[in-house]
Amino acid sequence: MFLEDHPQRKPLFPKKEGLSWLRARPFVVLLVPLIAVILLLPDRILLRETEVEWLDSVRIFQVRITDYPVERAKSYRLTAEVTAYSDSAWHATTGTIYLYLAKDSTIAALQPNDIIAFRGKVQQPDSIGTFDYATYLRRQGIAGTSYVPSRKWQHIGASTRFDLRATAKRWQHRLVERYRELGITGNELGTLAALTLGYREELDPSIRQAFQRAGAAHVLAVSGLHTGIIYAVLWTLLTGFGLWRPLYEQKWRRRILSLIIIAAMWSYALLTGLTPSVVRSVIMVSIMQTAYMCYRNPLSLNSVAAAAFLILMVRPTDLYSVSFQLSFAAVTAILLICPKAIHIPIHNKWLSYPVDYIVNLVMVSIAAQLGTLPFTLYYFRQCSNYFLLTNLIVIFLAWVTTMLALATLTIGWIPGLGEIIAVGVKWSVWALNTITGWIESLPGAVTVI
Repeated sequence: MFLEDHPQRKPLFPKKEGLSWLRARPFVVLLVPLIAVILLLPDRILLRETEVEWLDSVRIFQVRITDYPVERAKSYRLTAEVTAYSDSAWHATTGTIYLYLAKDSTIAALQPNDIIAFRGKVQQPDSIGTFDYATYLRRQGIAGTSYVPSRKWQHIGASTRFDLRATAKRWQHRLVERYRELGITGNELGTLAALTLGYREELDPSIRQAFQRAGAAHVLAVSGLHTGIIYAVLWTLLTGFGLWRPLYEQKWRRRILSLIIIAAMWSYALLTGLTPSVVRSVIMVSIMQTAYMCYRNPLSLNSVAAAAFLILMVRPTDLYSVSFQLSFAAVTAILLICPKAIHIPIHNKWLSYPVDYIVNLVMVSIAAQLGTLPFTLYYFRQCSNYFLLTNLIVIFLAWVTTMLALATLTIGWIPGLGEIIAVGVKWSVWALNTITGWIESLPGAVTVI
């Protein structure tokens, strides 16, 4: 959505003769030195919060679980916050670790905020080939890892501390169970949970690989595409499918609309477990809606730079995150290459909608691909050749699936109607998986360097 300044409002940065491009975009200017400072900071300073005194020695640890157990081949992985440790006496501490527990029937019952104790050693993992895995984890805020054999840990109880992220994880887990109750299982459940909630533990590795090779990996990572879908649905409903839109040109109505959308988007972020990619997207939406309240162009390079600036001020190590780099590279490229929607003049209005959809989707796909290509070649050593075909079909199916999933979660409790919607969800996810697998299997689908 591209809005012009309101005629009765003075722009925040009025155009003056001689006013430079840099002065008109303060966050673009501030972002460059911030990135330079982060890149020049030594890891020892940047990762100081993961430097803890209890590494590489056997101690008794008390930890609080912050996520549900993730099943691995021979163990369960838990994200846990170390709250105390004992050598000869107990010491309060902080720090996040990956805890690997040998498979046991009792582990699956563990939930966020549960407290367990174990005796063992927490250490930084070894490098994997040339990949510095320890530094990678520390940039994610993980101080180290520990493996605990079966029956070498003890469940103490549950913490009474309120943890917003743990609460979000519980909501996310309940929604996944809701999908399961409606009969959505197997690969359909894995894809649907990843697509709508960012929950990837149920996702089959072969499905994930198919989406990556077909150029549709962004569909499985809750980010700009998904928040854009939710935003479009909210905007359509709140404006009465466009019929009430003139009412929102009034100042107070516009502000109420924007505040409702911002609150709804952060609620959605909570439902997805506050994953970094969706938090980035919701921050960008919040900045866009704030600009909308001020009668400014909500989608601009300055808005994107402001979002990146705020994120890096809070978590500087996100600059090294692949998803951070890909998401901002894609949005920046789209704004630079195709800043405005393209309209093809066609007399038949029913024909003009699909034509405009295809043309704009092709332009956006090309722009995003050009923006992210250097990163995909550097990190993944491959390029998807049928990304245009993938986006034309898969993004439409992702829209349909997301809207059906929202209907399932909101009105799926109605007897009969919930089952009907669930069948539609299963068929749309099946079509999404099948078409993605077909595109991935085409000759020359991927170029590997």
